[in-house]
Amino acid sequence: MNRLVLSAFALLSGLALANGAEAAAYHHGYGKLTPAEHAAVVRSQHQLDALKARTWADGRVTPWERAKIKVAEQRHKALVYRLRHN
Repeated sequence: MNRLVLSAFALLSGLALANGAEAAAYHHGYGKLTPAEHAAVVRSQHQLDALKARTWADGRVTPWERAKIKVAEQRHKALVYRLRHN
């Protein structure tokens, strides 16, 4: 009986540790990413934000600038999707 209880406890504690390690692998809502992948997503978001700031600096957005922002947003979304689903 004691052996059964100890085996069950060991199994459950192992599962709890595995789930804790898996939960720690999540970064800022992006899913399971390596530190390098997380850095790439953060860098891409920063570049997108900087582009938007430069575009709005003069108070108006030309159609050319709007197209550049749209392409940058699509590129960022594709990067996030690729890294989350690889």
